[in-house]
Amino acid sequence: MHRSTSARAALILAGAIGAASTVACSGGSSPTTTATGAPAGATYLAQIRRTGFGVPHIRASDEANLGYGVAYAYAEDNLCALADEIVTVNGSRSAYFGPDASRAGQTVPNLQTDYFYRLLNDDAAVDTAWRQQPAEIQALITGYVAGYNHYLDTAAARRALGACQGAAWLRRIDVRDIMKLMRRYAVEGGAGQFIGAMVGAAPPSPGSASHRPPRPASAIRPDHVLTAQYWQQLRERMGSNAVALGRNATDNGQGMLLGNPHFPWKGSLRFYQLHLTIPGKLDVMGASLGGFPVVNIGYNQHLAWSHTVTSSSHFTLFRLQLDPADPTVYLVDGQRKRMRRRTVSVDVKGADGALTSQSRSFYDSDFGPLVTVPGVADWSAGAAYALRDANRDNHRLIAQWYAMDRAAGMAQFKQAVEQVLGLPWVNTVAADRDGNTLFMDVNVVPNVSTAKQDACTPAPFRALAAQGLYILDGARAACDWDNDPTAPQAGIMGAASLPTLARDDYVQNSNDSAWLSNPASPLLGFPAIVSVQNVKQSGRTRIGISQLQARLAGADGAEGNKMRLAQLQELALSNRVYHASHVMADLLRVCAGDKAARAADGAAVDLTLACARLASWDGSANLDANMGYLYFAGLWDRIEPQNLWAVPFDPADPVHTPRGLNLALPGVTAAVRQALASSVRAAEANGWSSEARWGQIQTAVRGERRIPVHGGQGAYGIYNALTSVPLGDGQRDVAYGTSYIQAVRFDRDGPQAQTLLSYSQSSQPDSPHFADQTERFSRKAWIVQPFTEAQIAADPAYRSIVVSQ
Repeated sequence: MHRSTSARAALILAGAIGAASTVACSGGSSPTTTATGAPAGATYLAQIRRTGFGVPHIRASDEANLGYGVAYAYAEDNLCALADEIVTVNGSRSAYFGPDASRAGQTVPNLQTDYFYRLLNDDAAVDTAWRQQPAEIQALITGYVAGYNHYLDTAAARRALGACQGAAWLRRIDVRDIMKLMRRYAVEGGAGQFIGAMVGAAPPSPGSASHRPPRPASAIRPDHVLTAQYWQQLRERMGSNAVALGRNATDNGQGMLLGNPHFPWKGSLRFYQLHLTIPGKLDVMGASLGGFPVVNIGYNQHLAWSHTVTSSSHFTLFRLQLDPADPTVYLVDGQRKRMRRRTVSVDVKGADGALTSQSRSFYDSDFGPLVTVPGVADWSAGAAYALRDANRDNHRLIAQWYAMDRAAGMAQFKQAVEQVLGLPWVNTVAADRDGNTLFMDVNVVPNVSTAKQDACTPAPFRALAAQGLYILDGARAACDWDNDPTAPQAGIMGAASLPTLARDDYVQNSNDSAWLSNPASPLLGFPAIVSVQNVKQSGRTRIGISQLQARLAGADGAEGNKMRLAQLQELALSNRVYHASHVMADLLRVCAGDKAARAADGAAVDLTLACARLASWDGSANLDANMGYLYFAGLWDRIEPQNLWAVPFDPADPVHTPRGLNLALPGVTAAVRQALASSVRAAEANGWSSEARWGQIQTAVRGERRIPVHGGQGAYGIYNALTSVPLGDGQRDVAYGTSYIQAVRFDRDGPQAQTLLSYSQSSQPDSPHFADQTERFSRKAWIVQPFTEAQIAADPAYRSIVVSQ
């Protein structure tokens, strides 16, 4: 049932919590024992209190009831989005949406994703994942399933299913669906990027292209999955910034944290704000991805934390030596091993609406499934390539974050990350109420030492290894990953082998390696698969560190040398374009010369207006930034790869180098002029007036509304990293970037948090919370979050329901 708050409902809830009523849940039960995932006769009950902007504060007596309340609240706001993702992880998109379309925010065709997820989420793997969940996690998941199904049933009865009303793909779920979703999240930083490579892998036939010489490098797509460019772009789409400040850096000597994950604005990787309470056991607030019954990024009474996508590798390929007589047989130490063949069938909806079945054979080895990257890792008569993803057997995601959510201090928090070792592809940055900070690049990484990398990387792939992409020799058993007895999973590094740094001033990360978490204490000597050192840092890393250093040195023009919360928020959303700051003087010197130039396409361009806009531009990507920002952005895209630096990168000064343009070098001035001319041409082609402001171009589309959005691409050194795509009319729609952002300050009363969820709580157009926080984000109007019981009850938007069945 679903009831408005009343004294009776409050008494029911209080009684349930006081009695600590529980739901029986066998730790080893099969996920197929019941249709709903709930034991027969079970009773669920949770209180959902909503405060401003629809943020739910969910209170329950135990894990099963908490999961129930989380799912009910999430479904109220995002039912259709989660249902769509359930279709995806079951490999059923082609049956409902056709084989050639793609899911929101993706380009991979449905048929390819269907094959991939049916391989990833086969029955045996899902059963194993479920059996490995601790009893309290099984209870969370079981309750979550019940809460989702209850909301679906009641909303369906009211015909209140919003955009997915009447959709054939909308159905009740079971615990298998949640396990499949967790497996999908786990491999996002590895196998999930090889969908096309896996679906395209097939043994060669006589006379096929695989028997011909490899294609020249010029014929290979420059951004395919085995390039550093591909993974750099992925980290831009799913990257993040995080800063933790300690007792020697804050205005009150207690901890402070900025969390700024950059994630897609559409699709399944959207965050959702929530507050979870089990009296006496759990009290945590923050944000989670859909399907998680726990908080992924957030804070409790003791500490706050955030994550950034790590630069560590989470997979390797293995080059298999094949039997010349049979391309499905490979040799390891001279012993023949036959690949395992599996045929996967997918239902496909035709243009006439009729379903047909399509099948494809896939091959697996002891190293993992076979993949093909044309021109780099082809399946030929003599060699093939297998992908081993360390996260394919990582079933610890929910248990990991639940342990972190409950940590009573920094020591317990650190221990939770190290012992569970279930973070799939993220760093962790944390600060506590006592003024301690912590950086941990402790996640699931293949156990490949430097010595093994050197001994087992075939010569043709050493250049790839230098870019962080590892192809090892699968013909030798000794080249397989090593086992660490301290790790919870075969083939991965134990926590003691991974980077950790504790400081009382600050730690930070913006998706570069662990090396410069704090330049005063560089993290050195790790295998390259974990962390590289002495390499050029991104603009986001450099602006983050330089602003922190200036503040703590009292050299930023503000009073004192300690950080206040408002200053931390300014660091996050100032929208300064870092790379412009160290080349602008040189650009204006070029502008002082001849204004007649030619673009790369040969067109003549007068640079007078563009140079005037650059000279008057404030160096930001704020809403009122003039076209100087876009002229600079187009120019930077063209000159940065040319390595025209006046001061090249210096490992001894990584925050301030490289910088400047070497205008004394022949050809540099001409290259800059041509790049600026080409940028002007591109702006004209997009229909951008020279009088335009950035807020008139970059927007968030919300129904008929277009909300102006500040921020820009991280590649330009903008901390508030956002990427938008053309709408076809001169405007752009944000596709990914800053998502859930939290600034948390501890004082004697506990955590004081201000947050923004850039794309708002609900993905449902008829929700009052479809665009409300997006409007606030546009104005940089941070939202103070209630955390204590008194604060929640006093919130002007407070409303409460009790849900039960």
